[in-house]
Amino acid sequence: MNLILLLFGPTLMLFIGLQVAGSVPVAFLLFYSWLLFIPLQECLRQKAGRRQALLAAVGLVPKRRNLLFGLGSGVLFLLAIVAAGFFFHASLFERDELLRLLERWQFSGSHAVWLIGILMFVNPLLEELYWRGYLHQKLARKRNPHIVVLVTAFFYSLYHLLSVIPLFAWPYNAAMVLPVFLAGVVWGYMRHRDGSLLGSMLSHILADIGIMMVYLLFLAE
Repeated sequence: MNLILLLFGPTLMLFIGLQVAGSVPVAFLLFYSWLLFIPLQECLRQKAGRRQALLAAVGLVPKRRNLLFGLGSGVLFLLAIVAAGFFFHASLFERDELLRLLERWQFSGSHAVWLIGILMFVNPLLEELYWRGYLHQKLARKRNPHIVVLVTAFFYSLYHLLSVIPLFAWPYNAAMVLPVFLAGVVWGYMRHRDGSLLGSMLSHILADIGIMMVYLLFLAE
C-alpha cells in the first residue's frame, strides 16, 4: 500500500469519525479497523512458514529489559498524567463545555463504559502494533532507524490534534500534542533498541489508564 496513505490513514479515519460523523463510536470503528486490518492483511498474505518471522520482525517477542523499561516508564507516565490532572484540571478543561462535546460525540452514558475499556486496553495495543510494529519495520528496511522513530512519532501524534484541540482549553490544547509526540519517541526508541514491542505496549496501557483516571476523577459525573 502507498506509504503516504499508510501514514495519513489513521488521521483520515478519525477525521471522518469525529468531524464528519461526529461520533466517537464511529471514529473508533473506523480507526481501530484500520490499525488492525492493515497489518493483518499483510500477515495473512505471507506463507505459513514466514508468519513467525513476520511476528518477530514487528516486535512481538518478549525481552526482559524491554518489559521492565515499559513498566517503569508507564508508571511514570501514569503518575505524571494524574498529577497534572489533579493540579491543573481547572485550567486544562472547560468542564461543562467539554461534557457537552463528549455527549455530542456519544462518549457518555452506557457508551462511556465500554469506550473507556477500549481506550485503556485495545487502543494502546493496536496503536503500538501499527506504529511501532508494522510501520516501524516497514520504514526501517531502507531508512535510518532514528529517522523512523521520529517519523512514526510525528504521524502518531498528528491525529491527536483532532481530539486534543476540542477537548482542552486554549492554549493547553496546542501544547498537549508535544507530550504525545515525546511519548511516541520514547516508545519508538524502546522498539528500536530492544527489537520488542511488548514494553511499549505495557507503557502505553499505563499511560492511557492515567488519562482515563483523570477523566473519571475530574470530569465524569
